[in-house]
Amino acid sequence: MKQAQLQLDVPFAAKDQAKSLGARWDPQQRSWYVPQGVDIQRFQAWWPEALKAQAGAALQPPGKAAAAPSRKPAAARVRSDAAAIFTGPPEVAPDHSGKLPWED
Repeated sequence: MKQAQLQLDVPFAAKDQAKSLGARWDPQQRSWYVPQGVDIQRFQAWWPEALKAQAGAALQPPGKAAAAPSRKPAAARVRSDAAAIFTGPPEVAPDHSGKLPWED
């Protein structure tokens, strides 16, 4: 059975540095990984974002736990007092004027 490997997000410009630290290239996955038995702490700069977030939460002092991630993205959340449901990206503000876009 194949062991799980930590896949790394190594940019091409940093491949030689990752290789010198012990990372290996997986041609099937087309990505760098940390082989079994090598300390993963050396590769912290290239950890996947999910692992960085998990490690950051583990380093939080007690009582300062990070907020639990929401099940829905911010744009999909609906306030109960809102007259209309807006599911667009947060940088686009909803128009509550009651006019259609082509009306003056």
